[in-house]
Amino acid sequence: MGAGIGGRAGFEAMRGPAAPRLPDIIDNEATGDRRGHMFPQPGGQDADGDHDLPRFTMSVNGGYRGGMGANGGANAPAMLKGLTPELNGLLREAFTPTRPKQQLNGLFIGRNDTLRRIISAIEEERAHVILYGDRGRGKTSVANAIEKIAGQAGYLSLKLTCSGELSFEDIFRHFLKKIPSTYYRSALDNPFAARRNFASFNELLPDGTFSVTELNEVLAGIHATHVLLILDEYDRVLDEDFRNKLAELFKNLTDSSIPVTLLVVGVAENLDQLLGKHPSIQRSLVPVHLPLMTDQEIGRLIQAGAQNAGIEFAPDVVRRIAEFVRGLPYYAQLLGLHAARSAVSRGSKLVERPDLAYAVARCLQEAERGIVESYARALAADRRAELEDALLAAALCPADAYGVFDPKDLAGDSGELPSAATLDLLKRLTREDHGGVLAPVVEPGLERYRFRNQMMRQYVLMRQASERGQI
Repeated sequence: MGAGIGGRAGFEAMRGPAAPRLPDIIDNEATGDRRGHMFPQPGGQDADGDHDLPRFTMSVNGGYRGGMGANGGANAPAMLKGLTPELNGLLREAFTPTRPKQQLNGLFIGRNDTLRRIISAIEEERAHVILYGDRGRGKTSVANAIEKIAGQAGYLSLKLTCSGELSFEDIFRHFLKKIPSTYYRSALDNPFAARRNFASFNELLPDGTFSVTELNEVLAGIHATHVLLILDEYDRVLDEDFRNKLAELFKNLTDSSIPVTLLVVGVAENLDQLLGKHPSIQRSLVPVHLPLMTDQEIGRLIQAGAQNAGIEFAPDVVRRIAEFVRGLPYYAQLLGLHAARSAVSRGSKLVERPDLAYAVARCLQEAERGIVESYARALAADRRAELEDALLAAALCPADAYGVFDPKDLAGDSGELPSAATLDLLKRLTREDHGGVLAPVVEPGLERYRFRNQMMRQYVLMRQASERGQI
């Protein structure tokens, strides 16, 4: 194997007792990595000095709203004794890897900048918003927070999870059924006109299918509120006709100044993946890419969950979790949950390294079938040891907010560029017969890479640490 795959300090020798260790702490200045080092105790301020969640500053009727604190969580329980069903339920509430955050409390960590940007787009720019990013970053939790914060400011905030079976008509009939007739602009322009008798705005639509123009005309009848429609998991919509109609609706709502805003949420690397190529609607949209969390935010997430459950995580365990998850809150919650369960089941309030080892084993056991199969195909070839090292080096390599890394950064502190053999191994890992675990990102003058499934990165780090005895 070429020396260029060495990466960071402690990464020179690739096999045996001197195999690469996952770093105990990430050196931001040396690597250019954006993540932080410190893990403050919960209850402190964000990096920008603001502990409370951002809020809409103006209510829908124009009244000023002062700052509002986040909802306080319940007091931490007393000493935990054994993993009873009640305590297990408490841990599930503290660490929620498979269930998005619903409440605006101390467990909602690290997304204030994103919330501010979405609120500003809706409130000040009157623009529609596209929230996108890789899986596991917490997009639905952010959407839930926006739904509640907007409701507190007087918005009529409605959310629906998309699916491939739902048509454009199904989704918007669902929304209109929840908009009562009390918000209908009944005779505002003509006080002598008779008021229509109906329960919800859905009754104003024609039976069967309807056009975007007809939907726009119905929505134009809304007054005395501002409606926020949130379409979550929009990436599940594959119908091109649906996407074309939504693009037309974006444009019509903007041109008509109708008090309806759309927040579309989905898994995507870029805007075109979600909406297709519709340049005419770009001016009415604000794209918001949900970044990876910083190590500091991951640490606060773990500590806040621990405080809520009445337990404590050893500092080195918190750091290790941050190193494994690389800014992905899903895996932080999952490791935190399993490690906490392990500690409580042995009668301890302190989560230590053996508990983390158990949590890693559980995460590997429960990993998606597609990830496990791709990993196996990646290494099911000659030069397995070298491919294993190359895959680990790619997982350790500093990446940008989109998960893209430059092979030059494999050099780490040594400054030595990766060898031709290393670059060849990375290219092999993009091929389907090697699992297609990496995807090339070609730009003028250079070629970078990203993990095709971003959760593969965390799987590689945990599996290699487990197999090399480095947890």
